[in-house]
Amino acid sequence: MCRKKTSLKICFKELKPYNTSMNTFKAKKFVPSILAILAAICITIFIIWAFSLHGTGGLFHVNGLFRLLFQILGCFGIALAIMGTGYLLFYSRLKRSAINILAALLITCSVPGLLVPTFAYLYTSGSFSGGIGDTSPQLLISDKCGCYGIPDLALTFNSAQASYNTLVWGTAENLVTIREDKALRQHIFIMSDLEPLTNYSYRVNDGIVYNFTTPSDTSLRIAIGSDAHFGAGDNRMDLTTAMLQIIAEPNNKFDYMFMLGDLIEYGFNANQWAEAFNTVSLTSSSIPIRYALGNHDSIFAGLNNYKNFASPKEINTVSGSQLWYRIDIGSIHFLFLDIEWSAESYTAAQAAWLESQLQEIPRNDWKIVLGHGYYFSSGATQTCRDWFDNLETITPLTPLFEKYGVDLVFSGHNHHMELLQNNGVTYVICGAFGGAHDHIRTYTSPTSLWYQQAQYGFVDVNIDSHQCSLFFRDSDNLILNTITIWK
Repeated sequence: MCRKKTSLKICFKELKPYNTSMNTFKAKKFVPSILAILAAICITIFIIWAFSLHGTGGLFHVNGLFRLLFQILGCFGIALAIMGTGYLLFYSRLKRSAINILAALLITCSVPGLLVPTFAYLYTSGSFSGGIGDTSPQLLISDKCGCYGIPDLALTFNSAQASYNTLVWGTAENLVTIREDKALRQHIFIMSDLEPLTNYSYRVNDGIVYNFTTPSDTSLRIAIGSDAHFGAGDNRMDLTTAMLQIIAEPNNKFDYMFMLGDLIEYGFNANQWAEAFNTVSLTSSSIPIRYALGNHDSIFAGLNNYKNFASPKEINTVSGSQLWYRIDIGSIHFLFLDIEWSAESYTAAQAAWLESQLQEIPRNDWKIVLGHGYYFSSGATQTCRDWFDNLETITPLTPLFEKYGVDLVFSGHNHHMELLQNNGVTYVICGAFGGAHDHIRTYTSPTSLWYQQAQYGFVDVNIDSHQCSLFFRDSDNLILNTITIWK
């Protein structure tokens, strides 16, 4: 009996290290395939996340370079999944040398497959950009009119730390005090029931006193620009600043300013929003402003930044949308649309809203449509795309403009200035507020009346009763071209 027990003990001791070694060997053989499959899953999750965002569909559709990058990334993920699964299934049939080569290949490919989408997510979600921090006060135009027919204004600014703030505003004879009832980082104060042709002042806490003057309900002077591209690196911030100072100059008597998208280069970067607002506040602290959404503003995870910082829900109480809305000043009506890359963001809901608004506005009133993406335009072929007369926006939208008597349509997106007319509607391209110039046109739109390339500038719009004069101005405020439209 003793011999038997001793024999069994010896066998057990001999088998134990053998089994452990075998288990470790079996576990190791799964590592390359597990890494490859995990990398494929990581890539898939990133692509699904990216295409769930507002502007990625347009980016993929319009920009040939990004389309190619997405396709390469998707194919790389599929290849990893196939290789990882194949390695696992056919492992026992492969020679040791082939196993070693394939395992090394899988591990080598899996590392970038795990790191690239992870880094891309962190970057394009704005994880590296931090918060917007402290920004200067600016006046945003609301879509709601007060009892005197002038749009309400929202004084907005941000703070790095949550804080309580007090606004004192009004006329010299009637000052109103508004206090926040809780500590916030984003501060929005509504100034309502503004009277026309009235001088107002405001002060936050014990800070600088700012002044602004409301327009009349029959005449208006507006500065319109687009495509400043703060943060791009190749943008002309010095000229953008010069134009903002021109518009802010009290003697020039601008009532409002409209920026038609691509204010910044990467909408997911909060630092770029801070840079833009602190620069634009040279004007927007005393000249009320409104921002349309551009493709660069909404790119990847940028949409929420635009909604939070440039079009907060508190100033969009009538249209119910932060992306499209209408602003009325007497018989002058501005309809802002969400047209970004092309027509991808022109939804059925937006189309229904636009037609309903155009139907209810009296035909003899001024109807002015604004947005980032263009309709008719001269241009050139870039990034595998024709950047000129865009049938994708022309086909669904311009018949509505013509049917309901739209007078003017302002757009950016193309980085030049141009005046065009088609079937009684005047189209203006004004994407020259600081972003790098486009290539000179190789295609001239049949609707084009005037075109200016390699020139920074903005459009000075003067509406007085039945007359509207457009002045195309350069960054020194010199007039490049002018046209008058009669209603």
